[in-house]
Amino acid sequence: MSKGKNYIITGHTVGSIKRNVLEPMNSQFGMNIKLSSTDNRVPMFNNNVYCFGSDKADSFKAMTGMTAHGWYANEVTLQHENTISEAFNRVSGDNAWMLWDTNPDYPHHPIKRNYIDHSGERLSDGSLRIQSWHFQIDDNPNLDPMYVENLKKSTPEGMWYDRKIKGLWVAAEGLVYEGWRREYHVQPPFDIPDDWKRVRSIDFGFNNPFVCLWGAIDPDGRLYIYDEHYQDHVLIKDHAEAIHSRPGNFAWTVADHDAQERAELEDKGIYTIPAQKAVAIGLQKVAKRLIIQGDGKPRLIVFDTCKNVIREIEKYAWAANKSGMIKKEEPVKADDHAMDALRYMIMEIDGGGFVLV
Repeated sequence: MSKGKNYIITGHTVGSIKRNVLEPMNSQFGMNIKLSSTDNRVPMFNNNVYCFGSDKADSFKAMTGMTAHGWYANEVTLQHENTISEAFNRVSGDNAWMLWDTNPDYPHHPIKRNYIDHSGERLSDGSLRIQSWHFQIDDNPNLDPMYVENLKKSTPEGMWYDRKIKGLWVAAEGLVYEGWRREYHVQPPFDIPDDWKRVRSIDFGFNNPFVCLWGAIDPDGRLYIYDEHYQDHVLIKDHAEAIHSRPGNFAWTVADHDAQERAELEDKGIYTIPAQKAVAIGLQKVAKRLIIQGDGKPRLIVFDTCKNVIREIEKYAWAANKSGMIKKEEPVKADDHAMDALRYMIMEIDGGGFVLV
């Protein structure tokens, strides 16, 4: 790296650049990199490295006008296209270079389509224009083998496994929960022990079904969905009566964000907390609980009396447009009300909400 020049690092946020890039450089290479709090600049090897977040449409404005001789993009698929476009314009110094890293996403992602798929292309003078390299988790010699083994066993099969473990750009297609197996995930009811934690989750609806699910967590952290209320065209007061008819002491009840309906439930003595609604994260949390553990059991089991949960989960599929290409990776928004309630519950347990002890 020559002296007295400017370079760029972009990431989803400046905070993610600190965590993913700068702090590892300090710990692994014994460096003492310090990010300026005024202009997000890092002096490095007698040059200036400027760090830019890219999570907003106008984030690119922070780098407008500068000239850079190199650009490193960390997790480039998470960055806004405006930032990527502007960074190309800024990296205009002599012999400038660009280096990106990313985890795989869907096959038609612009980064895959516009750059990775053009690996090996050359300019008119014969010089290499772009080169990409594919890695999977086993290619990283710095990872502990036991960590890799555990990660493989704890990653849901299908899309998530292909992307995270194999490094493949695969589409979200077919069933969302490919790991679901009736023989493992459904069982007859039994009396829930009094010392198990009990929780509830609610997805509101009127024309669509109103859903309440009852869950119990055993001492090993395994979740049992042991009851459901699933009904449309009924008022909140009637749903409240149905919920109160199932007795028990509940650690919490998580519900969709509708403030008015949550207030109506509270008037009837049912207190709720708002759901964490990050869909992509929630889907993966549910899928992870479906993985069969070393004792031969999954971490999510549904009583066979919960007919609507079973019916919905067995046909819960990814949405595709008419050409078959995924526009946005999300499930079909139809007949998914129990799936929403299930996701809310598991996000509250596993997604950073309440900790059950």
